[in-house]
Amino acid sequence: MYINSKTINDAWSRILNLIWYSGYELKSERGLTKEIHNLMVRVQEPFDKRIDGFPMSQEELKKYAQQLLSPDKYGFEYTYGERLRGWGSDIIEKPIDQIDYITKKLKSNKNSRRAIAVTWIPSVDTNRVEVPCLILTDFIIRKKKLHLTTVFRSNDMFGAWPANIYGLNNLNHYVAKKLKFKAGSVTTLSISAHIYKHDWKNVREILKV
Repeated sequence: MYINSKTINDAWSRILNLIWYSGYELKSERGLTKEIHNLMVRVQEPFDKRIDGFPMSQEELKKYAQQLLSPDKYGFEYTYGERLRGWGSDIIEKPIDQIDYITKKLKSNKNSRRAIAVTWIPSVDTNRVEVPCLILTDFIIRKKKLHLTTVFRSNDMFGAWPANIYGLNNLNHYVAKKLKFKAGSVTTLSISAHIYKHDWKNVREILKV
């Protein structure tokens, strides 16, 4: 399944419509969902300042986006920012700033295909209940723009995806600015793209069905 949209708003509307009408019901660890397997969504210009129908406020979205840039755990077992900016803080003496690595890699070779960061830590996450949904981020420069592709093992497309891509777009701009390139598209590959049953009513209201 593939969605190619210009904006976050348009992509989200198409995501909800696709899962609502084409998704199948599946009982997961956290309850009943409608799911689509392996959904790729590319947003060409993810610059939306607000996301229509999404419950998070603009200030909450900005706060979430800033957390992706920080190695602080903010009292949680992990955050995406902690895994991206301080990978291995639980197991090694000197945690790895993967965003710094990516920036240096692309500065040394703008055509590199090795500007990748991962969040999964096998020795930690195989022993925890709460584990990252975002698994991998890949930055690539093509046609004078920095593009970001991400892989989610699990993605709540109603309650989380809009915030995810808003924050990822902010991360892409952050790296692009350091590289002195323009920020381009953001693509998400969600292995399990789903909507939880407790959000079905909200989805029906947005879709007017």
